Amino acid sequence: MAAAEEVKFSLKVVMIKGRNKVLYAEIDSDFADVILSFLTFPLGTIARLFIKHYGNTPILGSLNSLYAGLFNLDGSHFGTEAGRLMLLNPRNASQFLCSTLKLQIDDTPPIKFFACRTHKCVSVYYKMRCLCPDSTINEIWIDDFFQYLFRSGNGSVFTAKTTTFVLTDDLEMLINSPASIFQILRRNFIEDANTLEEKTLIVGLKEIMELLKASLVSKTPLTDMVLPTRTMAATLDGRTKYIAPAKYESDALPRTRTQTSQNMSSNSKKINVKAFVQKSSSRVLLAQSRHDFIDFLFSMLTIPLGRVQFLLGENTCGGSIHNLYRSISNSETANYMKATTRLLEPLLPQGYLSLNRIFSLKEELPPSHYKGILGPLPIPAKSWIDPKGKGSFVKEARTLFVVTDDLVVSTPSSISIISTLNQMKIPISDVEERELGIGMEEASSILQASLTSTYALTNGLKPFLKRQPKQEK
Repeated sequence: MAAAEEVKFSLKVVMIKGRNKVLYAEIDSDFADVILSFLTFPLGTIARLFIKHYGNTPILGSLNSLYAGLFNLDGSHFGTEAGRLMLLNPRNASQFLCSTLKLQIDDTPPIKFFACRTHKCVSVYYKMRCLCPDSTINEIWIDDFFQYLFRSGNGSVFTAKTTTFVLTDDLEMLINSPASIFQILRRNFIEDANTLEEKTLIVGLKEIMELLKASLVSKTPLTDMVLPTRTMAATLDGRTKYIAPAKYESDALPRTRTQTSQNMSSNSKKINVKAFVQKSSSRVLLAQSRHDFIDFLFSMLTIPLGRVQFLLGENTCGGSIHNLYRSISNSETANYMKATTRLLEPLLPQGYLSLNRIFSLKEELPPSHYKGILGPLPIPAKSWIDPKGKGSFVKEARTLFVVTDDLVVSTPSSISIISTLNQMKIPISDVEERELGIGMEEASSILQASLTSTYALTNGLKPFLKRQPKQEK
């Protein structure tokens, strides 16, 4: 397969003359599959790709800083080194399916499977060791996964191979038909076809990355991809509006699907957090917590973007990705798609569920057979080793952690806390402590704020601070 940098698409776009705006683009099934695969990406993968391509500049709310804090946190706080690697390079449960895409922007190493010599213990991480007398680890060939890969190798992934689509500027994907074209024209009040012009563009990895970025922060991601001179201005404008609000005015809870009983997590216990709040502005300066809240925050990086959309509903981000998500279930478009459940309700890979989870998440089933010399041989379910160690990524210990407003996790330092207060020019008398229990509502609000704001704790917890009595001195 060609390197990602070498793959190119020919894209025909229709633009409105004199307005520097793309009306729509005609895309084939290969291009459609690539952009639909965005929904299978874990949030941690998106954060890592953005850091790789754009540096540490905040692009998607507080995800960059959450990922950076994870990267810098000492490995001794994690149950296993494999668990830390799972968070830094979260795997895509649809990785084998996505490996047949014409262009792959997710460079996460492919999954390999390992077993001890007796094959009584199986792992997806080489460094995991079992308790068998002979714990020599050998790579094994998983029969189920590769049969599935070969069966799916018909040249298409999520869409019918011969189908073409039109992609609007705000990422609505429609079947390429006269009805769709007239719908787009009417929606944009286009009366005279002479006001439109066509251009054919060649796009590759750089442009696809621009489209992924813009889909999460812009209302016109296609225009931002096609017109590079507009990209920076559009992105900066998007950040101003969606990522870094100067005021904290919204006290409303996010409208989420997670508040229905069918989506409630089986883990109803609330996680206790102590928030330090500036009284004059209601800004959360930092939070103090134990391992369980940190484990929850880091676990957000493992959630696929499509599952985030499923949990939070529309307006998850300040961009347009929800339009792409919604297009998949469109009655007409759905007839030309396949594997839609992997886009609308993507699973976590096997072994990724944490004991400290709050959201209703599901893992894929582990492979049931490996390829032996004489044919497929069964893998008992109890053979699989939990790569995290004891059910959670962050080790349970008598350790306190500090979380900043933009979700940087660290261990407490009196000097850094005093320095922060000095830099922000906040008097001690203006700071109060508040105790909070983080459950489903609070977790949903934090997740949504982490995607749209560099004030994730403030915007995520402010609706709940008013419900809690102030701590008496």
